[in-house]
Amino acid sequence: MDKFVKHKTHRVWKIQHAGWAPLLNHLRQLSRRLRFADTLHKVRQLIHFGPWRILPIYLIRLLRPARDHFTATEPSLLGPVDAAAIANDIHNNSIAIVGVLPADFVVEVRQVTDKLPFNEYHLVHEVSPALLRLTEDHGIKKILRAYLKCEPVLLEASLFVSRPETNLIDRGQHSFHFDYAGWQSLNVFVYFTDVTEASSYHVVAKGSHRNISVSDILRGSLTEEEAARRYGDAIQNITGPAGTLFFENTEAFHRRHKGNERRVMLNLLFASHRSLLSYGRASRNQINSRNRAFENIADAS
Repeated sequence: MDKFVKHKTHRVWKIQHAGWAPLLNHLRQLSRRLRFADTLHKVRQLIHFGPWRILPIYLIRLLRPARDHFTATEPSLLGPVDAAAIANDIHNNSIAIVGVLPADFVVEVRQVTDKLPFNEYHLVHEVSPALLRLTEDHGIKKILRAYLKCEPVLLEASLFVSRPETNLIDRGQHSFHFDYAGWQSLNVFVYFTDVTEASSYHVVAKGSHRNISVSDILRGSLTEEEAARRYGDAIQNITGPAGTLFFENTEAFHRRHKGNERRVMLNLLFASHRSLLSYGRASRNQINSRNRAFENIADAS
């Protein structure tokens, strides 16, 4: 396991989780037991989407300006990118499909991900040098800076290994919903299996992040029928070969289709800043489970 975790991000995670994370996890569990988690969540959403959010966004951009000048140590996995055009596409459509990552990089990642059991694996950049490289890719950072207009912070690096879901009960991720982190955030999604119409592909209502209503905030989700009525042809199914990478502002309504194939998707969540609510999303048990899974694959190799 040493070859996976001996780098700075592992030390940063240990510092974070030695402080606020255990307390925040306990508070989350307590709020669920006392049945007021949903109320707190709605209050937080009303604060987040209120018209006053322009002030903290302005201040964050002022205090944490984007580092426009930096020296790249290796070529971007994305190749040449027009960051301004991609950022504008995300602003208008909630999403931008950038392309497919190089085949050799995809093969390197899949040597591990193809062997992982069905589960969610958090902070995977701590145990995979290849995924760590992706989180630090200067092409990705260039797009993030162009969109957020400040220096991005990585909050989460999660790998979702989904089982065939056709015969499973519906869960929250299967309904149209929206997410957010900090005053501004942007997700980078990468498929590490071929995702077809038979797979658990990602679905987004393009442009919907720009018109979240108070009613939407209080309900938190939409039925497929209502989403179809409101957004029609703007609803897009995201399919593609392994290595397909796309950016999304997940304040847009989105969901996961229930497919009948195994699907592996990486989700990198970047935000304009880190707050107290940005810690504690991965428990110690989840991290230990992640470590064991990656150790078993390394030992078998």
